[in-house]
Amino acid sequence: ATSITVSLTGGGIEEMRVLDDGTGIAKDDLPLLGESHATSKIRNLDDLYRITSMGFRGEALYSIAAVSSITIASNGHEVTIDNGRRGEILSSTTTSGTLVIVKNLFGELPARRQFLKRASTESAQVRSVLQEKALAYPHVAFRLIVDSTLRLDLPPTSAKDRVADVLATGQRVPNEELVELSSEHGRFSLYAVASSAALWRSDRSHIRIFVNKRPVDEYALVQAVTYGYSTLLPGGSFPYCYLFIEIDPTLVDFNIHPTKREVRLRNKAEIHHRVVQLISSQVKRPVPRLQEKEDPPSPPLFSQPTDPRTGSTVTDRPFTYGPKEPIDPAWFAKAKEALKEPTFETKRSDADVGIWTLQQSDETFTYLGQAFDLFLIAQKGDDLFLVDQHAAHERILYDQVRAKQPVQNLMISIVFEVERSIDEYLMSNLDSYLNLGIKLKRVEDLSWELLAVPALYRTIEHEVVEFLQTMRGEPREIEKGLYSVVACHGAIKAGDRIDASAAIELLKRVFALEEPICPHGRTFVIRLNRNDLMSSVGRT
Repeated sequence: ATSITVSLTGGGIEEMRVLDDGTGIAKDDLPLLGESHATSKIRNLDDLYRITSMGFRGEALYSIAAVSSITIASNGHEVTIDNGRRGEILSSTTTSGTLVIVKNLFGELPARRQFLKRASTESAQVRSVLQEKALAYPHVAFRLIVDSTLRLDLPPTSAKDRVADVLATGQRVPNEELVELSSEHGRFSLYAVASSAALWRSDRSHIRIFVNKRPVDEYALVQAVTYGYSTLLPGGSFPYCYLFIEIDPTLVDFNIHPTKREVRLRNKAEIHHRVVQLISSQVKRPVPRLQEKEDPPSPPLFSQPTDPRTGSTVTDRPFTYGPKEPIDPAWFAKAKEALKEPTFETKRSDADVGIWTLQQSDETFTYLGQAFDLFLIAQKGDDLFLVDQHAAHERILYDQVRAKQPVQNLMISIVFEVERSIDEYLMSNLDSYLNLGIKLKRVEDLSWELLAVPALYRTIEHEVVEFLQTMRGEPREIEKGLYSVVACHGAIKAGDRIDASAAIELLKRVFALEEPICPHGRTFVIRLNRNDLMSSVGRT
């Protein structure tokens, strides 16, 4: 096939159509399409170690036919298989290529259907899969239509231009900053479309690995790409790199995971070395360009205020100083009350003036001090407690931010760019973020503006922006992830020295928790019993 079009209705749950312009399927083969492995290209055991096909007709097509109503039309004939029940072969108007129509996915399996995501989420997953296929087959045209709207249109082109086209659908990446790399090594070859040393990002999400045109998740090869750029990029920065490995099928095994996303390479160490060598030798450091300077114009008599983060004048930006809506004066009193830290009554211990105690109901715990600028040590009865100060404070803040907080308009709004998938996600989830106190406005394609955040977030607006640029999922996942980010950045850190009164206040809140578990799911309290300590040194 030279052209593939995928059409979705209701995220593909209601209906999905796949149309190609290939040679089609013979009439005699149509009855076999609903049978397990009936169309597999594996003829003998040795073929398992020389697989070059994707195995869709032999595996996935049968599975889909078992849980949906599927119609396959090709070369003037069609067959319908309804949840594993095959119908008669009928005449069809499809004269060339193949059309596959899947309807009512998991319609007869409601227990399984309820685990499907929302239509927008499922559509995004289909788009991601289609883009991966498009990257591996640049000579094939790919189109995606979602609810009668064209969402993706990738014409046939070169490998480099296909990478640029896919990137252009999601974000703005200068085409001139992409370079082609290649090398031959006997039984395998390497080809990559990668960013120059002048372009990078803060995560590894655009390091993609393809082995014999299959997208794989192989950390060792992602690591090799990172190593290759290690002397070219700042610390904590990562490149755009789409690495395509063509290798002798006898040196690779895809049969270690049902999705074929994992791979076993028999010469992984050599490939790792060659990838590092390919990048480090062919990607060059950017050469600084000297530009002829012109005399600057005379400065105006009165300068305009500028944003210290961007250097642009306020009048050049789509925001104004001050809240965009009048705020009731009573709001400030409520916000102050909501943000006020509670105080606790503390007293000196009669036994030692250097030890502080805190009365809580009828029980008293004694604060003994801080160890390694990380653990708070407290004694309560016959038990000794070591508390991770960062994780403990993070949990306390997490519980606080979950409570409803007053929303605060930003004096200077923050404009940021996102990838296409995030852009679409934000558009369909504006109300969810608004319920969390985050007010957003879409400025233009792939560009958004953060207008307001809850008052507790006022010092970490940029961390919130980073979260918005990368996170997507169900509303509950977003809510938990956002609260975790806010709590983590607001908490005291390992290595921070805190005074006794602050430690006691934190410990009181810790001992009031039902379970000492941080937002990431880790226990942050170690409990040592007196009897256990005595027995460990031979005392009874």
